[in-house]
Amino acid sequence: MATQPPPARLPTPRPRPSGTSGVQSEATAFLVRRILCPQQADKGRNSPTSIEDDLPPLTSRNDMDLQLYALLAIILREYVQSWYAKITPDETFVAEIVQIVAHITRALEQRLRKVDLESLLFDELPDLLDRHITAYRVAHDPVAQPPVRTDPREIYHSLCPLPALSPVPRPEDPESVAAQAENEAAYRQLLVSAFLAVLLPTEDLENGCLTALVGQIFSELILGNAVANRLSEPWMVWELLIIASRAAQRRKSAESEDRFGRSSRASSHSRRRFPFQAVFWTVLQWCFLAVSFIRTAVAILRTSSSLPRRGSQGASFRKSAGQHESSDKSIWLSSTSEAGPQSSKLPVLAFRCWSALSNLTEMEERMPWLCGALALLQWIAVMGPGRIAGVDGILDR
Repeated sequence: MATQPPPARLPTPRPRPSGTSGVQSEATAFLVRRILCPQQADKGRNSPTSIEDDLPPLTSRNDMDLQLYALLAIILREYVQSWYAKITPDETFVAEIVQIVAHITRALEQRLRKVDLESLLFDELPDLLDRHITAYRVAHDPVAQPPVRTDPREIYHSLCPLPALSPVPRPEDPESVAAQAENEAAYRQLLVSAFLAVLLPTEDLENGCLTALVGQIFSELILGNAVANRLSEPWMVWELLIIASRAAQRRKSAESEDRFGRSSRASSHSRRRFPFQAVFWTVLQWCFLAVSFIRTAVAILRTSSSLPRRGSQGASFRKSAGQHESSDKSIWLSSTSEAGPQSSKLPVLAFRCWSALSNLTEMEERMPWLCGALALLQWIAVMGPGRIAGVDGILDR
């Protein structure tokens, strides 16, 4: 009796990535190859070589390079190839632009890795935000009373003078609007010129034609259209916040759906319990939480002496705008004058992010007692016995 061969085993389907990320990546790669590598356009989607082999790397990450290549390809297609292809079919011009952009992005990435992010995010940027908040409130709360009229925009720009935003544009005065637009364009070009002089090598700077074209792309298309005309608009800021909140809400909804099935069963049993049982378990949970917090704090304090010192590289300070701020900084620096080479750093509790947060929430006006108590605790921690929050102190590490 002949035995039948076993049935052919069906291949198990591989898990596909969520959405159409694979198709989008292929379409993006095809777009990049068709514009930035026109000599290989006939290969199309079936090209055996990857984009990384045909184009210079922009950053240290391939996934980010693909998105940057796509953005660069769209810019070159809309604003360069639309007129350059009518002059000559030469393809080396686009390749030279890609090389210059690659030099800029790689040099920029290397410089960003050397930036002191701790001081930038928690000290310098909050200080800048704090100054703008103070200037805005002063401009909208002038000393002059009616019938004397003051323009809040004039007061704000006099407190925070910026060459790119002067003169103050007025809708009823077209000349002021045109003058402000010209000053802003000139400021962007000067900014990009200094930017290219720092990042580009000498041989690329000698090519004036390509440098001018790349400078126009950065100053007008990126800084002018994308940043100044789009990202700085209130509707765009709200749109970005809405997109971020929707993404976070989808993630939370997916997690809540998983927990709903398990919690629905336990809810029927929990309703039958007596109230004192719920109170007992709540108190017990809070006790466990307090004990865990105390143990964690004690463990951190014990191991803080073995932690490395805070990095001394990139410690740049803000220039004080008044005597009050400079005196505050001298007080914090005097608390660490014995630290030797690390004395140029500020302790974490002395960063401007705390005062900026207090100014943003108007804590001093709404709850002056709380603001004063926190300031006293801050001074005791930084300047008090042991200086536990001083530079490289127990809390500072």
